Amino acid sequence: MFFSQMSHTASNTFTTLYLPHSAAICAPQAILHHIFAAARLDLGKAVTAPQRRVPENNRQATGMTERTIYVLPKSGVSITRINGAPTNQNDIVGNALNGDAFSWEVPYDLALTFSGPTTAIHFDDSDGNLTDDPFYGATVMDQRLTQSLSINGTTYTPTDETIRWKFPPPVGVENEYEVTLYDAAGHSYRMVGVSITQGYTTQVVGVMFEGTPPPPGTTLYYLQRISSYSGYGQSTPIVDPVVCFLAGTEIETNHGPCPVERLRAGDTLRTLHHGLQPLRWIGRSTVRGVGLNAPVRFEPGALGNARALSLSPNHRILLRCPEAELFFGCPEVLVPAKFLIDGLRIHSAPAHRADYLHLLLDRHETIFSGAVATESLFAGHVALDVLDTAAVEDLRRVLPQLDVTHKRLSHRSLNRAEAALLLGRLKAQGAGRSLPGVALTAAPLVQNAA
Repeated sequence: MFFSQMSHTASNTFTTLYLPHSAAICAPQAILHHIFAAARLDLGKAVTAPQRRVPENNRQATGMTERTIYVLPKSGVSITRINGAPTNQNDIVGNALNGDAFSWEVPYDLALTFSGPTTAIHFDDSDGNLTDDPFYGATVMDQRLTQSLSINGTTYTPTDETIRWKFPPPVGVENEYEVTLYDAAGHSYRMVGVSITQGYTTQVVGVMFEGTPPPPGTTLYYLQRISSYSGYGQSTPIVDPVVCFLAGTEIETNHGPCPVERLRAGDTLRTLHHGLQPLRWIGRSTVRGVGLNAPVRFEPGALGNARALSLSPNHRILLRCPEAELFFGCPEVLVPAKFLIDGLRIHSAPAHRADYLHLLLDRHETIFSGAVATESLFAGHVALDVLDTAAVEDLRRVLPQLDVTHKRLSHRSLNRAEAALLLGRLKAQGAGRSLPGVALTAAPLVQNAA
């Protein structure tokens, strides 16, 4: 999972986000029981699972979008007794679906080693948390798979169904259980068992870690009568990078275009529907610009833009067209940049380093980058989960009514399937033409329009 470090000033916050590792984790030497003798005295605290959030079934209100987690398949997790002897069970990670299978090896403490690459699992999410049993009766309310994947020799394919007893059944992703493990120094880690449910059939497919993962090559230990297990109602934050502009992108202000990295809190930006609005807060993230963190580059003309434009993959572009109103009941819709990739004029542009900047206004607004309408930062619960406590306090100081003013997106946001439907229709009607982005000329130049 992603984790972050952030320092902040009164008006500007600078963040460093780190990518989840997928490098092989080596199997180290066995460690004797006495290593933990001292640790047992103060590690006996139970770890309480975070309180589960109830998903809201409203995409515009919640900002539902596609999320990605990185899961190490079960085949990459090796479990032995601490002395290196084999366990009684062949699949403890999978068996933990039915209870604390780790404790079934009592009296033996267990050593876990991790190896091999992670697998990306993509799913639709409403609240920024991976929860257990996101169902209401027979209806899957949240966390439905959005892209096919193969893991542990099984292929899972998403469907449009939401009723569990129908065929083909819905395919969902769950936080099946959590277990606390320790390294040799006594530091704790919370391992999450990730499952995929097809209808009423659930299989644990692998594991990930809540918060900071252990360093590569670390052996973790399940300590009998000390490690804790939770198999019902648990929830873990899905820490995505917040939407942002790549350094060098020009943002339209009351004085004309300005490189985003030169903006300061208090500057005035042009918005599509509310005229000139003050910039309240700026954050900065420096990441490895590879994989799902690679910038998405819009070549000139892709959106009617005169210059190339680069955004983070989750950053949403505003499209305006009759087809959007036909399919979704509104002429303007927001679409994440990653859903618009065609491999030609819109493509992933990996970089060794990507400097992203986040721009917060009084409400979620449509602003102009490269003279094309894009979103400002939506400070909903997903973004607040990414930021550290000091940064969130800074945001709430700047915007005391943050929970009210940032409750809704400025426009409806499309998921992957909806975006594919719209793009397919646009392509059929005019192959090769620009996507219907909204140009700067559509924005009224009015100070503090209501």
